Amino acid sequence: MYKNLNVGALGHALPFDKTCDLARQYNFAGVDLDTGFLLDIARAQSLQAAQDWFAATGLKASSFSLSVAWRDRDSEQKYVESLPRFIEETRLAAALGVTRCATWVMPCSNELPFHDHFALVARRLRPVAEILKAYGIWLGLEFVGPRTLRASRKHDFIHTMDGMRALGAAIGAGNIGFLLDCFHWYTSHGVIGDIEALAPQEVVYVHVNDARPGRSPDEQIDNERDMVGATGVIDIAGFLGALRRIGYDGPITVEPFSAAVRAMPVEQAVAETSRALDAVLS
Repeated sequence: MYKNLNVGALGHALPFDKTCDLARQYNFAGVDLDTGFLLDIARAQSLQAAQDWFAATGLKASSFSLSVAWRDRDSEQKYVESLPRFIEETRLAAALGVTRCATWVMPCSNELPFHDHFALVARRLRPVAEILKAYGIWLGLEFVGPRTLRASRKHDFIHTMDGMRALGAAIGAGNIGFLLDCFHWYTSHGVIGDIEALAPQEVVYVHVNDARPGRSPDEQIDNERDMVGATGVIDIAGFLGALRRIGYDGPITVEPFSAAVRAMPVEQAVAETSRALDAVLS
């Protein structure tokens, strides 16, 4: 496992070259790719130039986000039109050594009953997974755990590890795993044994953070969290220990959804994140 930086996950925006500078300064081993930044280099110069630019950072290329417009049931045209750019991004990511792509899955809907929702997601993500598979890249799907979010919508959808594994099996590409977030593991009433039962390749990417004190798992709110290790509500030592035992060797990224972190200057936020990760990974 290694420290990974995504400033967007901290609630900040920063040009990719500046992100890489801060990652090096604060001892992160990897960063998530800004494919737009690197595609601009590749288009203006060459793919080799983009590879050389990133190699010069000395960082690992950890993952890239799924840009395909797959969620909205009424956007079939947008979905189809988004695939060519995604293929270009995937080709670039693979050339930079990336083996991970990740996205989240909404755990509820006002429009789609469970079975219709399941069918839509499986149908749209199957071609995506096949594109990634052709380049040796795994797709990590994040289940979203908070009951409070599901209660705000008419229809439930997948919100547990077992449910997401069933979706991956239905997609059937063989390269589907988890974006495993400790907050969603906690709010879905996950236990250490659930992680220990995973094969290492099933864990594609990991988010860490902490939950708010004074709230039960069912009372937690999705966009109200804290810096990893800050409150001690989530058993982060147990969570990371289980990942070590199964042999997970990928990125660990902080996603705190914290107003305090968002209010910091970006360099301070990165510095605080680095210190917090060092504390829980030591």
